Amino acid sequence: MKKIYIAYKFNGSDPIELRKKLEELSKIVEETLKCKTFIFFRDAQKWGKIKMPIKEVVEKAYKAVEKCDAILVEASEKARGTYFEVGYAKALKKKIIIIHQEGTEADFLEACADKVIVYKDFEDLREKLKAIS
Repeated sequence: MKKIYIAYKFNGSDPIELRKKLEELSKIVEETLKCKTFIFFRDAQKWGKIKMPIKEVVEKAYKAVEKCDAILVEASEKARGTYFEVGYAKALKKKIIIIHQEGTEADFLEACADKVIVYKDFEDLREKLKAIS
C-alpha cells in the first residue's frame, strides 16, 4: 500500500490530545506498513487552522479516500463520520482495516473490514500491524 487514509473520531475530542494521538498513530502506520498517511485534521484542516462547512468536509474526504489505497479506522470511539468514510471506501473496493482498543466494540465497522486489529496500546498495535505488512 502506498497511501492510507486514517479515519478517527473528531467531534468532541480535545484538539491538542487528538493531534498527539494522530501523530503517533500516523508514525506507527507509516513505519510498519511502509506507506504515507492522510489524516483529514492534519492534511486538509492544517491541525484546525482551516475551518470548513460540513459539506466541504464530506467532499474533500471523498476525494481523499479516492486517492488512497486503503482506509484504516481507529474505531475505539464511535463516530458518525467514520461510517460514511468506510462505506465509500467499501464501494470503491479499497482495503479496510479497523483497529480498536481492547474493551471497545466496532461491530458494524468490523463487518465491513478486510482486517480487524484489537490492541492494548500503541506498542501492541505496532506489533500487530507488522504482522500484516
